[in-house]
Amino acid sequence: MKKIILVLATLTIALMMLSLGTGVSLAQNATATPSSSTKYNSSVTIFAVICENQAVVNLSGTMEPGYDAYYQVFSGAQGGGTALTNLRRVQVDGTYAFSEAVPYSGGTVASGSTGSVKVYIAKESAPNTPAGDTFLVDDVQDGCNNAQNPISSSIDTGAGAGASTSTTSSSGGIRIRSPFGGYINTTVPVAPEGEVVIGARKFVNPERSSTPGVIFAECNNFLPAAAPGIVYDNDNITIFWSWYAKTAAQVQDHISKAQYNVTLNRAPLINVGTSEIKVIGGNNWVFYTANVGNLKPGQYGVEYKLTWSEQTFDGYKKFGPGTNTLEQDAGCLFTVDRNPDDVSPVYNNIYSVR
Repeated sequence: MKKIILVLATLTIALMMLSLGTGVSLAQNATATPSSSTKYNSSVTIFAVICENQAVVNLSGTMEPGYDAYYQVFSGAQGGGTALTNLRRVQVDGTYAFSEAVPYSGGTVASGSTGSVKVYIAKESAPNTPAGDTFLVDDVQDGCNNAQNPISSSIDTGAGAGASTSTTSSSGGIRIRSPFGGYINTTVPVAPEGEVVIGARKFVNPERSSTPGVIFAECNNFLPAAAPGIVYDNDNITIFWSWYAKTAAQVQDHISKAQYNVTLNRAPLINVGTSEIKVIGGNNWVFYTANVGNLKPGQYGVEYKLTWSEQTFDGYKKFGPGTNTLEQDAGCLFTVDRNPDDVSPVYNNIYSVR
């Protein structure tokens, strides 16, 4: 029975494949060199076992404050096939040892087939933005195994892994900060799709949101927390996104170098407003908003792309030319329905219906 141990650290990354049956091991070492201004001391050792109906994920290492380990299980090798779990957050601090038997949803791994686990370290406030490299651990499904460490539970973030810096997290999972204060709707019960989808992605429209019409431009990466819900044609629609950094100066540096290309049904958003820099939860935030108004009933898609003219630093990670993050891409699909009160709004006709 071959299992894989992966040690992911910010200074040294070791990948070791152990043959438990023979005691023979093969080791491959690599060294990651972060910039001298970035000091990370977190690490995670992963021992992953792919079973038929669940994965046994064993983690140990050290974790500095403000960071956590994240993982996701897939039915194929190297993140292929379908996502068998959502992205999961393991809340740990200091020296830790964690194990979890996580059940699959929507699939199994047949005997002799290879499944995989994606794992990385990220800020608690930015789960979809890895602080370092992301690694994929493969394992052949040839039976299950017991947990190595005390059993605990991770948090289902309700999302696949992507790139964003517009979220915060709590014991309830991912929440999206609103440009109007607080959070946008976090109660829409959507079963999120995996990262691999056969055919076109579905327009998410499960029920009425608690903040109808306030639409996060990157919502596809953060379902169900960011699901737009049922949107009516008399809702005043605002599309927004955000950025945060440790200091106000770092946010201002991002603002001066950020190059956003955000469209609605492929038409550029106009009159995008930039908020004042606000201190929220220990970080400095800026929100970008586009007031769209009322839209005709139909299907709509936001396409979001962010690049930078020069390298920038948010106090945690570098972005732009010469870094590991040259761009961020996301989007949001939603449907506008006719309002039940039969009110006749004045539509914004700039954005044609799909």
